[in-house]
Amino acid sequence: MELEPIIGLELHIEMKTKSKMFSSSAVSFGGVPNTHIDPFDMAFPGTLPLVNKQAVINGIRMANALHMTIDNELWFDRKNYFYSDLPKGYQITQEKRPLGRKGYLNINGRRIDIERLHLEEDTCKQLHFQDYSLLDYNRAGIPLIEIVSKPIIKDGEEAMRFVEEIRSIASFLDVSDGKMEEGSLRCDVNVSIHEKGQQSLGVKVEIKNINTLKNIKHAIDFEINRQEELVNKGKRIIQETRRYDEKKKETIPMRLKINSIDYKTFIDPNIIPIKLSEDFIKSAIETSNELASQRFERYQAMGLNDYDASLLLNNKDVSDYYDNVIKLGANPKITANWVNVDIQAYLKKTNTDIKDFPIKPDRLSQLIQLLMKNEISNKQVRDIFTVMLGSNKEPSEILKETGNALINEEKTLLNLVGEVLDNNPQIITDYKNGKDKVVGYVVGVIMQKTKGQANPSLTNRLVKEELQRR
Repeated sequence: MELEPIIGLELHIEMKTKSKMFSSSAVSFGGVPNTHIDPFDMAFPGTLPLVNKQAVINGIRMANALHMTIDNELWFDRKNYFYSDLPKGYQITQEKRPLGRKGYLNINGRRIDIERLHLEEDTCKQLHFQDYSLLDYNRAGIPLIEIVSKPIIKDGEEAMRFVEEIRSIASFLDVSDGKMEEGSLRCDVNVSIHEKGQQSLGVKVEIKNINTLKNIKHAIDFEINRQEELVNKGKRIIQETRRYDEKKKETIPMRLKINSIDYKTFIDPNIIPIKLSEDFIKSAIETSNELASQRFERYQAMGLNDYDASLLLNNKDVSDYYDNVIKLGANPKITANWVNVDIQAYLKKTNTDIKDFPIKPDRLSQLIQLLMKNEISNKQVRDIFTVMLGSNKEPSEILKETGNALINEEKTLLNLVGEVLDNNPQIITDYKNGKDKVVGYVVGVIMQKTKGQANPSLTNRLVKEELQRR
């Protein structure tokens, strides 16, 4: 019997809005527990929810990027079963009328259909100990986007690429930072197997809260193998919820799921349906940031090759840094090389985020423009760059202090060229005999004489002209 896996994903994306989904409390990661709360978050009697406008705009932008049909009315529902991690005892979500429906993403040439995108609120953070639990309500109420794929994903690799693309879209749209390690993006996976060609799905096993892209792949691959082994041995697959143990590299049972959950949802009576005008939806879409794919096309048009463009787009903050440098006049190709090589090496070596990189975009742009104007050599630009890492001085100031500006006066360089050729007449003979390598030799001698300060390209041109003249 030939078996095939069927995989569906549920992604929860934590938005980086200023305030929560239904209250004015601040959204902040890592704050002192229970300090970012207000009376509504704590379900004080008489408090009412107020829908976060920016969260709705973010949801529209994500839905549009995922090629979804966007609902022009905003409806919210209550999950009418007890939530121990929300003070009011229930979660506000969009069960009956999600903001977005029927979207898709193309992953490695294959279309992955998306069933729905809806808005809801996050729950609090729970810390469990042996005989007690602690609750931090700072996270309770943070706006979430939930995205549910159709159960058509084939393996762990495809699932990982799907989540990676979703994370990229959310990050470049500035909807979320997408940091899985901080819980900004959480992934639940549903895995089942059935006989190839069979229409009905097999018994579904859910894997909860996978926290890295690699773990998504590893967890799915392990679970597929586990289920196939059970079937091949004639054993029954149990409908259950499992988690992925990163140390053991396997999924571990958490709890049984006898029946599908009945959320018993009903329309939240405290939030009347909100009509979304065509102008509001259009404005949300038209004011969206560039997606990574759009930036890629722009980088190509600027002359970057696919490799350099892709490296820049691995991280939105790095891409933003690059854009800020070239906006100030730096050459796009030279800047891409500096960001992808020297700056990335520094960030990796020092474990530094690009936002904390000591050389801000304006200073790097100034440095690169000195190189573009032939005021410094490639060697000098690296020396100045090293000084800038530990100093707030402008590159021109560092250059002035060292007194190492390039020699660009043609008269001075011609005198040096003439001096070298006069002392080495064999060079002229060799050049006339077709030995072009002597040009590089003469340039090297002049660079030694000037301690690297002669303009290399200008010197090279003057050497050729003088050899041809003689």
